[in-house]
Amino acid sequence: MNKLYSILFLLTVLVLTGCGNNIKLTGRVVFPDGEPLTTGTIYFAKSDFQARANIRADGYYNVGSLSEKDGLPPGTYKVYILGAIENNPDEKIISLIATKYIKEETTPLEITVPSDENVYNITVEKP
Repeated sequence: MNKLYSILFLLTVLVLTGCGNNIKLTGRVVFPDGEPLTTGTIYFAKSDFQARANIRADGYYNVGSLSEKDGLPPGTYKVYILGAIENNPDEKIISLIATKYIKEETTPLEITVPSDENVYNITVEKP
């Protein structure tokens, strides 16, 4: 019975998010000098939807690789990044990006996802 409820819940979520119009995104996160951000998770958030993607060592990310209908519905999203850190020899955690990029409330990054674009390169500043 729990399996049935889980399936019904998943189907409801897919219908409510309008998955038929979702856009698969790819892009690269870099610093102003072109050096890639090599770690972290990039988030795309709006009032009724949120998606995320891991940032690879080459700076690239992909949103919407799980299925044909996965991705972001068109709309305007705040973009923020978590986990962009490294450990130094003194075992201190060092942020690789300016702190303004780590919260939805403070990030200056915003993108509008139209129905025909799927590449969004993003530039962030170092701390």
